[in-house]
Amino acid sequence: MARSIGLALVSGVTAMVLSACSSEADSPVATASEAPSPATATPDEEAPDNGRVPLTAGTTAAQATTLCAADEAQMFSCTLRGGRIASVCLAQGAQGEFAQYRFGRPGAAPELVWPTKPGEQIEWASAPYSGGGEAQMSFAVGDVRYVVYSKVVRTNFTPGETNDPAITDGVVVLRSGKVAARFSCDGTELKPVDVNAARAHLPEAGDLFTYDTE
Repeated sequence: MARSIGLALVSGVTAMVLSACSSEADSPVATASEAPSPATATPDEEAPDNGRVPLTAGTTAAQATTLCAADEAQMFSCTLRGGRIASVCLAQGAQGEFAQYRFGRPGAAPELVWPTKPGEQIEWASAPYSGGGEAQMSFAVGDVRYVVYSKVVRTNFTPGETNDPAITDGVVVLRSGKVAARFSCDGTELKPVDVNAARAHLPEAGDLFTYDTE
């Protein structure tokens, strides 16, 4: 399967991990249709020329496994339960490149796009675990926070035996700091959190936005 544990990213700073695969959540809190959606895409005629113009119905994604356009780098992308896609794309705006989260079905206008205004910016964070680590990208609208993550956790500590890592990727939705929805990637054409791109383009938070990603 096209999912590899890119622990080569653990160079320089041990916490910078992750090129990961995914698994279904055992008991997701809600379906995609039930997840809070505090922001939506702006129609073309309403989108301001401010460098935060969202992907709209008139913009075609590069393929059915991402909501990023063909000329945009994927900082994260995966197919979730129910056929929806969550992507973080390195888009080009009037003020240069910026990261934008998009959520929805392929071939349709995204149900959620963020940011859409100047000054809004996705943040990233990472943390080391024994034999692995976790990287996240996140943004908040009011009391709702969206967190995309890629995570590797060692499960076997027997000397001389393999690590047997548990590898997961997905999206967690928090409302007032508590998990409101949790979606695991299904492994289809997964693009885990790109730590190098996050480091280059996003402000870094001091800690993970949530440790409740499984």
